[in-house]
Amino acid sequence: MTSVLERAVQPGSGTPKSGARAPQVPYDLAVVGRVLLAVLSGAAGAIHLAMVPSHFELSTAEGIGFAAAGWIQLSIAVLLLVRPSRAVVLGAVAANAAAIGAWGFSRIWGLPFGSHAWHAESSSFIDLTAVGLEAAFVVAAVGLLLRPGFGRGWDRQKLTIGAVVPLAILALTSAALASPSARDHAAGSHGTEAGAAGGAAAHTDGHDEAAALNGLDSLENGHQDHGGNGGAIDPKDPNQTALAIQLAQTTRLIEKYPTVADVEAAGYRRAGPFVPGLGAHYVGLGNTDVGDDVLQGVDGPMFPVIIYDGVDPTSPIAGYMYNSFAGTKGVPPEGFIGDADIWHYHTNTCVVFTPNGIDSPLGADGDATQEQCSKFGGRLIEDTGYMVHVWTVPGYESSRGTFSNINPAITCPDGTYFTLPKDDWGVKTSACRNTQPAG
Repeated sequence: MTSVLERAVQPGSGTPKSGARAPQVPYDLAVVGRVLLAVLSGAAGAIHLAMVPSHFELSTAEGIGFAAAGWIQLSIAVLLLVRPSRAVVLGAVAANAAAIGAWGFSRIWGLPFGSHAWHAESSSFIDLTAVGLEAAFVVAAVGLLLRPGFGRGWDRQKLTIGAVVPLAILALTSAALASPSARDHAAGSHGTEAGAAGGAAAHTDGHDEAAALNGLDSLENGHQDHGGNGGAIDPKDPNQTALAIQLAQTTRLIEKYPTVADVEAAGYRRAGPFVPGLGAHYVGLGNTDVGDDVLQGVDGPMFPVIIYDGVDPTSPIAGYMYNSFAGTKGVPPEGFIGDADIWHYHTNTCVVFTPNGIDSPLGADGDATQEQCSKFGGRLIEDTGYMVHVWTVPGYESSRGTFSNINPAITCPDGTYFTLPKDDWGVKTSACRNTQPAG
């Protein structure tokens, strides 16, 4: 029988000379190994490609990264089926190990690029499935580098039993792609960032599930000092009747200022751009009768900022934001009766005073510097004081609670919540990414 060494020597070459390097034994990966590795790599690649659209909406860099990872893994799967070699397997091990490392880095520290740079992401079923497939590939590939002939000579019974493994991998991949975590993955994986800033809470209905996919959970809204019970009114709260009397006062504002045209005619002026989940805020800077709009029977005088679903003259009223100066920093005001109201404040906010109102060229969330603000001729406000949102306008009740910081009922014209990067807001009338009006 021909020895391994003799088969490795080129025909006619004779016995290797002393000190000469013997040719390497050809890498002959059995069909069982080819199929196993190809299915593992192809399944991980399919997941990455399926996640490209949602990641691309939030960050071009993330979208490109997912597309590159997906195509590399699918290409590896094809090469392993048609032309396997040690170089291909070693390269595939390195590529999958790099993907696992990137995933771990993003969950511990956050990726250093993209719209969520250096923000640690949360894990979900879809990404755990992908990284599990990659880890399984690395383990299997290393084993098949040592034993490339594994599975060669299996009879029909063993092959039938072995076929369960790739079928199970495909079933797991299908389940992951069909899961809610796949629908919510791109935005939902950053939900902790929004939550830390008093933004999106746990989903409560189908509208909120869609909101996670369409960018709502990437929004923020100030520093939250008083969480209440998440903005929702507890039906068992003994103060519910008294609270209802307080909130009933807001209905008169619906009658007085049903549209932007009405509120501007009364002297209110827009403060910042329209933002999905928050609307466009109008402040009574020039309203000589603003005292008539003040909320009575609460802790300290509360002046209304009236929120509209757009900036056009016909845009309808959607809700309110009340300012209160009764609280001190770190100690929010009592505000409304009960514990449902969520109070927040903003720090180091850049504002620009214009004839048409107040713009926030860098947004209210995230501290700006005077240098950044000076580029827009703006003024830096150290502390805005405490604010609370109230969503009592019929048709614009927030599914997250009457006092929720973010309202899923207010979307961009295209139905999403995606915004431009805050550095690009400038003095635009809308922060929406895909439907930018003039200005």
